[in-house]
Amino acid sequence: MMSLLHRYVLRRFIYCYLLSAAGLIGIFLVVDFFERVDEFIRRDMPYSDLISYFICKIPSITSYMAPQAVLLATVITLAVLARDNEIIAMKAGGIGVTGITLPILGASFVIAFLILASNEYLAPIATKKMNYIFKVKVQGNPVYGDTYIEMGDQRAVGEDKWFVAKNKAVWNIRQFDPKEKIIYDARIFYRFNNGLIRKRIDAKEVVWSGENWEFVDGFLRIFDQEGYGSTEYFEKKIFPVLETPDDIIKKIIIHSDEMSLQELYKEIQGMTLEGKDTLKHRVEFHQKISYPFISIVLALLAIPLSLRSSRHGGVLFCVGINLAMGFVFSFLYAMGVSLGYGGFFSPLFAAWGPFLLFSSLGFYLLFTLDSEYIIPRLEL
Repeated sequence: MMSLLHRYVLRRFIYCYLLSAAGLIGIFLVVDFFERVDEFIRRDMPYSDLISYFICKIPSITSYMAPQAVLLATVITLAVLARDNEIIAMKAGGIGVTGITLPILGASFVIAFLILASNEYLAPIATKKMNYIFKVKVQGNPVYGDTYIEMGDQRAVGEDKWFVAKNKAVWNIRQFDPKEKIIYDARIFYRFNNGLIRKRIDAKEVVWSGENWEFVDGFLRIFDQEGYGSTEYFEKKIFPVLETPDDIIKKIIIHSDEMSLQELYKEIQGMTLEGKDTLKHRVEFHQKISYPFISIVLALLAIPLSLRSSRHGGVLFCVGINLAMGFVFSFLYAMGVSLGYGGFFSPLFAAWGPFLLFSSLGFYLLFTLDSEYIIPRLEL
């Protein structure tokens, strides 16, 4: 059962958190409003779309700003308690630092899990609608099925793509024009159960006729188990393909910011089976899990730093020290993720390495809180 003291500290922390979150979200929305409003006006978009765009952006902003809001709330709560000598009174009553700050850490855990749940169930839906409003309605990017392609986005048409079709055939295409529904330089491989190639189709173009894919100017090669085969040239031929142009788009265009963790995990599994490079998506997967828990690490850092710095300065001094530490953590976290994308770190270490480092630092500062020195002095 929560004591009166814990309820008091928790109430103050929640009040500060809500104010901090509202302020940070408000600032973010105002800045984004002035960046986007000209494009809405230039396209003569209705106000309903403008309002819907910013409403749909709130879940992702809330998730992004939650760690910073927890940091500010922790600093302000403890700095005000220290300024009013309430922490001294609590310690005089036999209550330790752990007892005073336990509600803050507990609330940080709850906030982290709420943000994780929001990122799984609410944010992907809101982000998808937000992107549709801005990318499609405002910027006029084309939509194929339920997938949009940004103007100048070369991912669909400018580089080699590999994917596994519904009939388990492996496709390699050089270019795909979604507007004309033409695939250029296609190679399709059919395999025996033991993995050996049993049939290969090469075609200069594969054109969608409305019902079927027509293969133009290509070769059909058929092999037996021994590796011997025959080659047949064709000018135009129809082969059974289950995918439509919209299906092709979905296989080569992935908007990971619109995916939940479950969807991203399934996408990674599918790409692994297709033999694709999944490094970027595995880093994104671990980043999606780890980011909400930054709130806990920043709270753990802010508690000893706030209590220690409150001895030497006021609220502004506490805020400055903690914001500097938060900036260092954010910088190292972003650098770790970038190095993960580059393959220098494993996806797991890229997303969780800074947590291990700064959590250890937070516990160390907490355990040495009663000492006058951050680094213990050695007596010779």
